[in-house]
Amino acid sequence: MRIRAFGDVLKVWLYAAAVVALGACLAPRLFNAGKALAEVSSSRTTNGAVEWLGAMCQKADSLQFFTVSLLLVAALLFFPWLRWLRPSHHEIAAAAVTKCGPWWRNIACGIWHGSAGFLGVAGVWFALVGVLFLTGSLLPPHFAGGWQAFAVRALAGSLALAALMEVFFRGLVLAVFLRAMRPGVAIGMNAVFFALALAVIAPHGLVVADPEAADSGFGLLRLMAGRIGEWQGGCATLMPLLALGLVLAHARWRTAALWLPIGLHAGWRFVREIQANLLDPTAAGIPFLTGKSLQQGWLPVIAIVLAGVLAHRLTAKPQP
Repeated sequence: MRIRAFGDVLKVWLYAAAVVALGACLAPRLFNAGKALAEVSSSRTTNGAVEWLGAMCQKADSLQFFTVSLLLVAALLFFPWLRWLRPSHHEIAAAAVTKCGPWWRNIACGIWHGSAGFLGVAGVWFALVGVLFLTGSLLPPHFAGGWQAFAVRALAGSLALAALMEVFFRGLVLAVFLRAMRPGVAIGMNAVFFALALAVIAPHGLVVADPEAADSGFGLLRLMAGRIGEWQGGCATLMPLLALGLVLAHARWRTAALWLPIGLHAGWRFVREIQANLLDPTAAGIPFLTGKSLQQGWLPVIAIVLAGVLAHRLTAKPQP
């Protein structure tokens, strides 16, 4: 049983390596196909769906095509990998249900955990932003027209993306790690896996000399490896994601369910979107807290860490 558990851990890392390698190979081909589609749709009359896709491809850069390539490969390989992994139905169900008693109490307890996680991150973030307003480190927000619709879209997108990511990273991957090792080691490995995955899927500030070259995807991976290998670049890229991954993995282990990590993750994504699009950081003050680097500044990361500490204090101690 122990050997099979460690074999499943190896399968998780092999899946990630296959996604990165095949995605890097597909990225330049997808880039060329997308730009060709954009050129055809702009010069000829086509249907609405093709024109919309062509317009999206016209605006997208090589990094966005690289991200889409990785996600496509991950989606194509997911079900064969899941069949290879073969998690039991009991394990899948255990990842999604809080053990609070009858089913109706489980759902009510889960909704409470998710709502508390989201509101905890948002509340801490608003408190920190209020302090920065009072000290002059942030300018008052200038709300343009339609900001309410933007907030609704940000909320819906944050909830959907957080739920999808938590099912994979904490529902499946962390469950595999917990079967093979002690909780502390499993939580740490899950945080590293999560940070590396997000650093590769959503790179920022990298420029490829020739995105049409056949090996441009692997060139982009070399640039990422060089940035992470440097002390300053590695800290700037991985530290916020490691902190986020540790909080979410601990919340999943602490509650034996996905409700709390989904709420925390959705709250982090929501306040990050609000901060990046509705707030104006001053040139002076504390730019590393509010700037667009480090995943849109450290404020959302600090907020989710403090909310995670609060959630740890308020949730019951996990049973063996």
